Amino acid sequence: MTASFASAAWAEDFAARLQESARVRTESMSWVFGPLALVIDADAEHGVEASGIRLDVHEGAVRSVDVVSVAEAGRAPFALGGTLARWKTVFGGSLALVDAVLDSRVRATGDLPTLARHRELLAAIAAAGGEVATVWQDEAEAATTA
Repeated sequence: MTASFASAAWAEDFAARLQESARVRTESMSWVFGPLALVIDADAEHGVEASGIRLDVHEGAVRSVDVVSVAEAGRAPFALGGTLARWKTVFGGSLALVDAVLDSRVRATGDLPTLARHRELLAAIAAAGGEVATVWQDEAEAATTA
């Protein structure tokens, strides 16, 4: 099934990929720091409303993945935020999530040393997101006008 990035259907498939991933299970064994939120900036040009995806990962288990408001995402102990284009490069595999945070290409709230220590978990999350059959809103718009 193909779904628009950050939609409820996309989050559901993302949750399944995270739960199936042995890499996510292994790398999240030491994650005891609370939920992690991915914040997607509004992009009026491509019809993207600001939203968040809240990942509740704890000691090797993916307990839930939910689409939430930006305000709720901001209440997570860790929140990573960026544009549609930035998330596309992260989930496309051409930009490591920790590197994006450390280079200020993705905004981050929470303890940066903790995020840096969990580089492999963030890489596993990005890899799982990259496995989701995604319709990127900027590509969908271009396909409908062609």
